Amino acid sequence: MTWLPVSVLFLGIILILVVDLIFREKAKVYTVILSVLTLSFSSLMVIQTKGTNAGSMFFFGDFYVFFSIVGLLSSIIVVFSAWKDYSVELDLGVFFSLLLLANAGGILIAASRNFIPLYLGYELVSIPTYAMIAFKKKNRSSAESGLKIFLLGALSSAIIIYGLAMYYGATGTLQMGGDIINHSKTLAIAALVLITVGSSFKIGLVPFHYWIADVYSGASVSVVNFLSASSKKMAFAFVFQIFFVGMSSWHNSYTYLFAILATFSVIVGNIVAVVQDRLLRIIAYSTIAQAGYIVMGIVAYGEGNTFTKELAMKGILFHITAHVLMKGAAIAAILVVISSTKSDHINNFRGLFHTSPITASALAIAFFSLMGIPPAAGFYGKFFLFLSLVEAGYEWLALIGIIGSAISIYYYGKVIRIMVDQPESKEKLNSFTPINVLLVVLTILTLLFGIFTQDLAIIAENIVAQNP
Repeated sequence: MTWLPVSVLFLGIILILVVDLIFREKAKVYTVILSVLTLSFSSLMVIQTKGTNAGSMFFFGDFYVFFSIVGLLSSIIVVFSAWKDYSVELDLGVFFSLLLLANAGGILIAASRNFIPLYLGYELVSIPTYAMIAFKKKNRSSAESGLKIFLLGALSSAIIIYGLAMYYGATGTLQMGGDIINHSKTLAIAALVLITVGSSFKIGLVPFHYWIADVYSGASVSVVNFLSASSKKMAFAFVFQIFFVGMSSWHNSYTYLFAILATFSVIVGNIVAVVQDRLLRIIAYSTIAQAGYIVMGIVAYGEGNTFTKELAMKGILFHITAHVLMKGAAIAAILVVISSTKSDHINNFRGLFHTSPITASALAIAFFSLMGIPPAAGFYGKFFLFLSLVEAGYEWLALIGIIGSAISIYYYGKVIRIMVDQPESKEKLNSFTPINVLLVVLTILTLLFGIFTQDLAIIAENIVAQNP
């Protein structure tokens, strides 16, 4: 019963590979249906397994439920994107198998209370991701991106595991929440620095962000959707497990470090995005800035009392959920344009409101949400994150977040203005009904996000109560 969600994923992988092998060219629709059903059923099993007992190494609480379901449901967006993505459509069976395998790692991360399964889950997410990034086998930029992230990912994994060895030396245990043994402060500092550096690479914080822009512009668009909407959330779950649970008593050591990383990420991500002329590179640097906003929640959580922790956790959950919706919609809309023009250059979006109103509207609303303009989803996350920083005494960091959001209005607004211009050609973009339906659903959820905030707030309070 405990590991039913993971069992469902592995069963889905087997069925998808068998169907892909039997039906070959006709297998596309079948593999899409199987993937969506597997991800949906696994989500239901996550809810069913909440509260089950699996010993001291795992805990199936609200944190496990939230991050597992976010990873699984956001992967459904990736499935629909891949269905339209010409660069992976001939090998969808293998692609979807890698996607489900990464989700199994995400569930393991969300349930762990020991660093051994936590690290195994981290690698189970990372390795399929490397393969997905290099999926366009005959494309030079895709192969280069895959090799780059593989080498840097291997380096970050080595740094993390070395940091975990230092953690064991400092605490005498690999169980999360260990206290520092007397005279082991040096080992504790080494563990903290190494683990922070390694995990900062995975979530793309400055100055460990160099891979993001190249990977986003070199990989398939559906893979970018996975990296932005799904994989990044699993990586954040990994970081939260380490610092909220594993190093819960070390907050005086890590909060200032993360405050510095958040500052540089928000500033660099937003400023560099201003000068980009390709939408995927704009999204890449925007993702760096968005990671900085979420990390601000780590700062507030570590420094605050119970009330401040609840505010920080609300901001984190709101922003992560909103990020799935708005980035999922934005990248799916970009995919529609790329499928017709074979390029994500900003000029290819000129007049999009005239040639594809649904695509342009979805992209514009996603950008308004990313700016943090109410009532779109992105507003709620930023509001609670900045409020929690003020409560924790980090007013200056909240101000930096507000300035970063103001800068983002320029480059998102520039794209929206271009979409409103008259198009060079009156020819309509190629329509693909499932993608249009996905865009409409994500846009509606982005605009009506407020109706979910009460439920998410309760989950946030439960997570804080379960991880005092």
